Amino acid sequence: MESILAFLVAARRCEVRELEQLARGCALVQAVSELVHRLQAERGCSNLHLASGGKRFEAERAACAAASAEAEALVRAWLDRADILDPAGQQAPAGGARLLTRIALALHALDGLPELRAKIAAGRGAPREATECFTLAIGALLGLVFEAADIATDPAISRLLVALFNLMQGKEFAGQERAAGAAAFAAGGTGTQSELDLLHLIELQETCFERFEAFCPPGLRSTWDAAREAMPLAELERLRRKLLAAGPGRTLPEALAEPWFACCSARLDHLRVIEDLLAGGLRAACATRIDELQCGPDDPEDLVRALAGQAGGATGVAELQFDAREPFGPRLTRSIVDVLHAQSCRLQAMSEELAAVRASLDERKLIDRAKGVLMRHHGLSEDAAYRLMRQTAMDQGRRLPDVARAVIELEPFLPGVS
Repeated sequence: MESILAFLVAARRCEVRELEQLARGCALVQAVSELVHRLQAERGCSNLHLASGGKRFEAERAACAAASAEAEALVRAWLDRADILDPAGQQAPAGGARLLTRIALALHALDGLPELRAKIAAGRGAPREATECFTLAIGALLGLVFEAADIATDPAISRLLVALFNLMQGKEFAGQERAAGAAAFAAGGTGTQSELDLLHLIELQETCFERFEAFCPPGLRSTWDAAREAMPLAELERLRRKLLAAGPGRTLPEALAEPWFACCSARLDHLRVIEDLLAGGLRAACATRIDELQCGPDDPEDLVRALAGQAGGATGVAELQFDAREPFGPRLTRSIVDVLHAQSCRLQAMSEELAAVRASLDERKLIDRAKGVLMRHHGLSEDAAYRLMRQTAMDQGRRLPDVARAVIELEPFLPGVS
C-alpha cells in the first residue's frame, strides 16, 4: 500500500510540474501575442507606404516598426531568461522538440525583418512582397501558439489556448484583409485576384471566430459580444463593397486608403482587447489549477502528512515506518483507496475532455498535411491547395477535414514529385 501512495504522490507532483512549465509557456504566448499585433500594424502601414510610391505614411510606418522591434526584444528576452536550452533537459517543456523547432522557425523569420524594413524605408519592393514577408513571420509566431495548445495536458488550459489561437488566427486574416485593402486603395486599383483574395480572407475570418466562440470561456462571452457590437462593421461592409466592386481596370479612390485602414484598425483593436484578456488570463488559470491540485480534497500529500504524524514526524513516504500487519490502519487505508479512485476518475475525465478540445487542432493538422501533399505533387501554392480542397468539399457536400483525409490517403497514387 505504501508503494501505491508513493506513486500517487509522484503522479500529483508530476501534474504540478507540467502546469508550472505550461505557465512559463503561457508567458511566452502572451509576449508573442503582443508581437503579432505590432507586426500586423507594421504590415498595414508598410503597404500604405509602398502603394503610395513611398510618398506617404512614412512616419506611421517608422513608428510601427519601432513598436514591433520593442515587442520582438521582449520575446527574445523571454527566450533567454527561460533557459529552455538547458543541456540536461531539466527546463524542457512537454513536447519540447516540436515547440523548440517552432521557436527556431519563428526566429529565422524574424531575422529577415531588418532587411525588409530597410527595403521598405528606401521605397523598394512591392506591397505584395512585403505582405508575404510579414505574413510569414506572423504565421511562424502563430505556430508557437498552436504548438502550445497542442501540447497542453490540462483540458481547462488547453481550451483557453485553443480559443486564443483561433482568435489570433482570425485576427491575422483580418489583418491581411486590412493590408490588402490598404494597398489597393493607396494604389488606386486592384489586381485580378483581389476580389477572390478578399472573399477568401473574409470567409476564413468568420470560420476562426466561430471556432473561438465554441471555446470562449463563459466569463469572457459578454465582453466578446460587447466588442462585436462596438466594431465599425457597417462601415467595414461599405468599404468592402467598394473594393469588391472594383474589378481589373477600374480605379479606386485613393482618399479611402486612410479611412479603410482606420476602420480595419478599430476592429483589430477590439479584437486585441479580447486577445489580451485571454492571453493575460492563461497564467492565472495555471496558478488556479495548481492550487486546486495542491489544496483539493484528494491530494495524496495530505495522507503523507497524516502518516508522518502517525510515524513521529517523518517527512516523506520513503521515511515512514510501517507495521507489516497493519501498515496504515483501516481509516487511512480507505482514504488511500478513495484518493486512488478519485485521481483515476479525474484523469480519465481530463483525458476525454482533452481529446474533445484537441479535435479542432487535429483537423487543422490534417488540413495542413493535405495542403502539403497537393503542393508537393501538383506544384500548387499553399493558398491554391487550400482553395482546391475547399471547393471540392463544397461541390461534394463534404466536410473539409474529410476531403483532407481523402487527399492524404490517396497520396501513394498521385503523380511523383517532379
